[in-house]
Amino acid sequence: MKTPIETLRESGYKVYFCNTSALDHYFRIPAGLSSYLLTDSSLITLASTFEDLEYPGLVYEEALVRQGKKRYLFRCYDEDVVPPPRPFTVQELLYDPDRDIFLDPSEIYPDLRKEQLVRQKGGSSLLYLTEAAILTSRYHYRADPEAFLLERPFAEPDTAFQRELLLAVLTGANSHKGLSLLYAAGFIETYWPELQKMSGIPHHKDYHPEGNGWEHTLETFKYRKGHDPVLSLALLLHDIGKPEAGSTPERAFDGHAELGAKIAARFLGRLGFDQSLIREVTFLVRYHMMPAALKQLPIYRSERIMDSPLFPQLLELYRADLSASYWSPEGYYQACQVYRNYRKNKANPFRHKDGRKHSRPMLN
Repeated sequence: MKTPIETLRESGYKVYFCNTSALDHYFRIPAGLSSYLLTDSSLITLASTFEDLEYPGLVYEEALVRQGKKRYLFRCYDEDVVPPPRPFTVQELLYDPDRDIFLDPSEIYPDLRKEQLVRQKGGSSLLYLTEAAILTSRYHYRADPEAFLLERPFAEPDTAFQRELLLAVLTGANSHKGLSLLYAAGFIETYWPELQKMSGIPHHKDYHPEGNGWEHTLETFKYRKGHDPVLSLALLLHDIGKPEAGSTPERAFDGHAELGAKIAARFLGRLGFDQSLIREVTFLVRYHMMPAALKQLPIYRSERIMDSPLFPQLLELYRADLSASYWSPEGYYQACQVYRNYRKNKANPFRHKDGRKHSRPMLN
């Protein structure tokens, strides 16, 4: 199947990778699920070429084409009209996939290796902040929160903008940097108060050296092995139920996983995420405590969860959660062993004397 890039090029149009897609190529970072593209094709041409064209309502990208899980976001330009610049100089880099070369029409090449982002003129404080959060999440750049404080009064960004921002930050290798910037600048308190509440949840220092619930959440991102959006959203939201949960002397944050799944579903729904993705994320949030108890659970209590194709991601969430604390990793290794034994026994049933098949009994 031809990609949208190939389709347009065969029709005689220019298509370049831009923004983070060009920077990913420059810094040799694996491409994500979203490709940001600059084309001399018009919006009318895109609409006639791709019957399933979407209009995402973003500040810079005018059109969206989906192909499987991959998304192609287009910014159109006319050679007689220079498109408005993005907030930072490094975002003007272009990459030509046909010739495998980089283009630097704005002469920003010296800024690429600097630690501090170089601003361009124009743009609101909201755009400067959110684009800085994305760039610091993906690359080596640093940003001083004091330089990106939101100006009052706040204008509510639409859901598409918020959704794209969250995905772009969470799928970067340094998500904790971008999230920290959004928090310090007041964005999370203003627009994502469900997340802000986690900063008011104290953690016992014997088990959580990183501090409160929000700081623990940020720490978990340092232990991810990949940048899958479902797992990343689950990491962000796995403890979102703690501020609403009750505690007893025997059990802190009782029922926070179940509460968290409901809050996470509302949060993701408010940002317009696809229902299938919401179901996957809330599954991980709802059961993120199960791997810790897997060794003690009878098989009839856990087999439905272990049969889920999401269970390996649940184990990965558990590993990152444990790694961000003083807890021993032994519980993770035990959970993995139980899961391996379960899959092995299920794949190799043996027969009763009467010929009926059944799985070998699970030995925890």
